[in-house]
Amino acid sequence: MKVQLLSALKLLFFLAIGIFFFWWAFRGQDINAIKETLLKANYWWLIPALFFALISNISRAVRWNMLIHPIGYRPKLMNTFAAVFIGYLANLAVPRIGEITRCTVLNRYEKIPVQSLLGTVVAERVVDVLSLLIILLLVVLAQFGLLSTFVMDNFLHPFSNKIIGLMDMGTEVYLIIFIVVALFVFIIWRFVMHFRTTKFYQKLIEVLKGFIEGLNTIRKLKSKEWFIVHTFILWGCYTLMAYFCFFCFYFSSHMNMLQGITIMIFGGLGFIVPVQGGIGAYHYIVTQTMMVYGLSQQDGFSFATICHGAQTIAVIVFGSLCFIILPFYNRKSKSDESA
Repeated sequence: MKVQLLSALKLLFFLAIGIFFFWWAFRGQDINAIKETLLKANYWWLIPALFFALISNISRAVRWNMLIHPIGYRPKLMNTFAAVFIGYLANLAVPRIGEITRCTVLNRYEKIPVQSLLGTVVAERVVDVLSLLIILLLVVLAQFGLLSTFVMDNFLHPFSNKIIGLMDMGTEVYLIIFIVVALFVFIIWRFVMHFRTTKFYQKLIEVLKGFIEGLNTIRKLKSKEWFIVHTFILWGCYTLMAYFCFFCFYFSSHMNMLQGITIMIFGGLGFIVPVQGGIGAYHYIVTQTMMVYGLSQQDGFSFATICHGAQTIAVIVFGSLCFIILPFYNRKSKSDESA
């Protein structure tokens, strides 16, 4: 009962974060105007966007299989693809549970140890984060003047003004901050010392060994070139998803591929925030990014809504179909093998 209550509170907490970001992006806007903008959108352009969403995840499944092969297993592509989408579907309910879910699904149908699969997922995420940082750096360098001005005006200057305001509040504030930080460090230290004596810590060490085995798959890849190719395909498809969404609205139809890459990268950062499906965080970041290119907050929010909505619909539709089809597919595969 206590565990269920904690899980429920955790879900509500993450949902509250998402609602806060959604409100922050939505505040002060004309609801009727946004509704009218969304009604006038050309939704036919979502078809190619959803097509590239499908291609990107086929490529992700192929790439994941390439990481699994070095640990001695060769899962069917259909099972890997379905596990990826079911993982995305799980993320809509509970943030960050998708990685565990897709490993569990693949374990069920391919009998691959979950610890080893988690290691391959960690390896995949390491590659994704490095790719994200490299693309982010290139995007910032290509638009340095535009982006630096926006960041200075909207983030650094307001933040520095708040810091200066705190510094003017006197020694009492410094003392309180020091006590809070010292207390926090002491609590963390005590927790770590106690945690190392628990049985759970020993089990965690065993799980980490599986992680390490999975991480080593990058070094053991037989076709590193194809792994890189599928990584390019993956990020290229993500970019095209954002690019085709531009044509849904008259105010963004003039935007180019570089701006599509920028929206894709900053929108991806919104999905990193631990909220269900990136709701709120994605809307806020994409809205702010669209404003960099001269769009109004209302237009930016409308674009973020349709772009996020298309991705969410794709996850719900494809994820649900995979969840339904997977048992029948594997039952048929076993029948064919035994025939």
